[in-house]
Amino acid sequence: MAWLTAMKTPTKNSAGAVLLVPLLAGLAAPAVARCIPIAQQEQPGHLWHANDKTGGKTGEKTGDKSAARSNRGPALPRGAMALTFLGHSSFLIRTHKNVTAITDYNGYLRAPYAPDVVTMNRAHDTHYTDTIQPGVKHALKGWAEKGVIPRHDVRVGDLRVTNVPTNIRDNLMGGNGLAGNSIFIFESAGLCVVHLGHLHHLLRPGHAGRVGSVDILLAPIDGGWTISHDLLVRVIDQLQPQVVIPMHYGYSGNLPVFAALMKQRKFQIRTVKARSVSFTKLSLPARPTFLILEGGAN
Repeated sequence: MAWLTAMKTPTKNSAGAVLLVPLLAGLAAPAVARCIPIAQQEQPGHLWHANDKTGGKTGEKTGDKSAARSNRGPALPRGAMALTFLGHSSFLIRTHKNVTAITDYNGYLRAPYAPDVVTMNRAHDTHYTDTIQPGVKHALKGWAEKGVIPRHDVRVGDLRVTNVPTNIRDNLMGGNGLAGNSIFIFESAGLCVVHLGHLHHLLRPGHAGRVGSVDILLAPIDGGWTISHDLLVRVIDQLQPQVVIPMHYGYSGNLPVFAALMKQRKFQIRTVKARSVSFTKLSLPARPTFLILEGGAN
């Protein structure tokens, strides 16, 4: 989209402290579903609405005049969420009431305004920053500090953001794997968007239950820097999302490889020639879909 901005040089960040916490097995907290149970979901109808490259409207009308006047973009239909792929692992999420969040916020892949919420993981400095732009209300770190495992439950307007802590690496090698990642969950208008972060391993017993029913999964498909393709397919089986949107692949060239795996597993493969797409509960595809947005080359 034309209004997206990006700095060329990432902000440098200080190293994290050594963590003394146990291997996260997903059992430290009760298995509480964060998102709407499958039995309560509405039946899917027509497909999503793709926005044009300049942030154009989805084609549906809304009576929310305050949203239409916002500098955050055109008004969304009631019950809708919009996702814009900023690049790498960063997405801009926007709700009907114009509450916004950026995933894996790094300070240089950003919108032209300060989002309400940013989430971060500390695998590399392309996934977090110590310099948060003015105006951000909530900066949610997805890693443990001084042995304290992060537990987030933030509500801003019609958006709720929670997390399920995991390790980064299953074998804890590399110095930053221990409790270094969070799966962040974004809920609004009955929709559940889940961002896997820099996950390297299968979900432990209890993780999937704590996430709950997933509508849209944002999944790293590089196949090497994060989770392998074989394990990622199994994570997708664990969470059973209706839509999978790939991320974290622009430098690896693994998009066709993983798309072929999804096709073998009976996912329909769809490509949107835009960075942005909006969903409502009723617009989710009836068939599991692998949805490719522009922006993966960043």
